[in-house]
Amino acid sequence: MKALLKTKIIDSWENCEFSRCGRTDKGVSAFKQTAAFVARSNCPEDPHVFWPPSTPDEIKNNYKSKEELPYIKMLNGCLPKTIRVFAWAPVSQSFNARFDCNRRTYKYSFAKADLDLERIHQGAQLLIGEYDFQNFCQLDLNEKRLNQSMIRKIYDVTVKQISQHPDNDIYSMVELTVAGSGFLWHQIRYIVTILQEIGRGNEEPSLVSDLLDLEIYTARPHYTLSSDTPLCLFDCGYKDDDVKWIHDSETIKKTVSGLQKTWAAYQARSRMMENMIGELTQMTSMTSEDVTKGLHEFVQDRPIPQNYMKFENREMCDTLEVKRQKFKAKIEEKSKGSDEKIE
Repeated sequence: MKALLKTKIIDSWENCEFSRCGRTDKGVSAFKQTAAFVARSNCPEDPHVFWPPSTPDEIKNNYKSKEELPYIKMLNGCLPKTIRVFAWAPVSQSFNARFDCNRRTYKYSFAKADLDLERIHQGAQLLIGEYDFQNFCQLDLNEKRLNQSMIRKIYDVTVKQISQHPDNDIYSMVELTVAGSGFLWHQIRYIVTILQEIGRGNEEPSLVSDLLDLEIYTARPHYTLSSDTPLCLFDCGYKDDDVKWIHDSETIKKTVSGLQKTWAAYQARSRMMENMIGELTQMTSMTSEDVTKGLHEFVQDRPIPQNYMKFENREMCDTLEVKRQKFKAKIEEKSKGSDEKIE
């Protein structure tokens, strides 16, 4: 936002008609996050360019079209290295980065540990289709979230082992990829929690279908969010006729180089940790649960309980209807309090 104003690509935040494809939780990364806004242009002859209504005809008639502004270089020059713009596209005035997006893809990476990937795959496939996902999301007393449709369409879910550790298979990496029309608040992180419990053998793959059946589970059972660190909003898809991306080759090369340095740093640290773990595990006897405990706790973002409680035995959160009634009562109480102050 600051970069757009500093480069004067936009005049003000109030009139640039800003929209973004989606929001991510704090701690979650994004790769092809997309935003749209009204920008200053040097090319009035471009079919997508328009003049502000107040522009005099004299200026319109005498303005000579020039080479388009180097938006990418202008923005990257003002942005921190952790934020890079590498493509842009002229779009119609009615375009909205959020509502015109027809496909969002998330990726979540985790250590294989002792997970049964076939069971995870079976559970993941049950997510594909159009369902009410209210048992796979966070419901709070937020008016917009409470009144929105909980129905979402998931196009595809894959679970793949993407690396093979040379010494110990528990450190091989697995990647979950979920593509859909859109997602509810925390939906992917709740899905990961459920799939991990299936992979650990604590639940059956059919739990996914049961949670999608609002007659079986009228409300979401109490279960926690998976870690935000491994999650990435990887792609935001649009119709080819709506968006034709213009890439900046030099920016891409520099971005690749920067990401390689970061990757190498994490890989080096990872190897250090593996050497330490290897030495420590030889100093004492460890059960199979001890060996993988930390890997599971990282994904679940909490200590692993000694005694596992099945989903069917857990307490339920408030139903969506109860949440709506609580919100309504909260508003009425707030309004009543305001009336008393006025009197």
